[in-house]
Amino acid sequence: MTTDEKLLSVASPERLVKILEEAKKELLVIEPEIKELEEMQKKLTTLKRQHFKLNSLITSLKSIIGDMTLIKNNKTNEEHFAQNDTDIDTGIYVDTSTNGDKIKHKIFLPDVAVSHVKNFLRTNKNLNYEIFKAVVFNSGTATTENIRNYLVENNIKQPKTGKGFKNTPLKEISSRANYLVRKNILISDSNGTFRSVFGWTNIE
Repeated sequence: MTTDEKLLSVASPERLVKILEEAKKELLVIEPEIKELEEMQKKLTTLKRQHFKLNSLITSLKSIIGDMTLIKNNKTNEEHFAQNDTDIDTGIYVDTSTNGDKIKHKIFLPDVAVSHVKNFLRTNKNLNYEIFKAVVFNSGTATTENIRNYLVENNIKQPKTGKGFKNTPLKEISSRANYLVRKNILISDSNGTFRSVFGWTNIE
């Protein structure tokens, strides 16, 4: 075997040194790309957090504005409030458990609800958490159809199959939401309607 043939051998010291130098050069190219992607990931996380806070703020303000409007328009007609337990559009829940002495109105605060539920649910890639968020982003009260629409719009996948929820029957959505009812995280107000246990505050 000639000297040149030895140099061509992968196991030869000279060839190994050459491979080492090539690896170092390639590493120098890759490292800045990794750093850039890591910075982008941090930015994405920050933007997602800001996106959630803004959505929570919007939902809270809608609840407050809706509640103020409802009270103003019905100031002289408290019987109207006594006949309506929930207002799905604005997220207002009217508590009439005061035996008529004084009606208390409740507004829904999404950020409070989400913060509280983290003590009871795992939040990372958890379908139960996403179902709860669906109720949260519908002002604290949602139908099974509202929940399914949220899951579809946010591209949430089913854990076992990896499929979306576009063609999932509402009966199955209701069954999943009822699990949170049994966990005392949601309340089933009526057939197919669910309300968050957390996030409500009284205003008089």
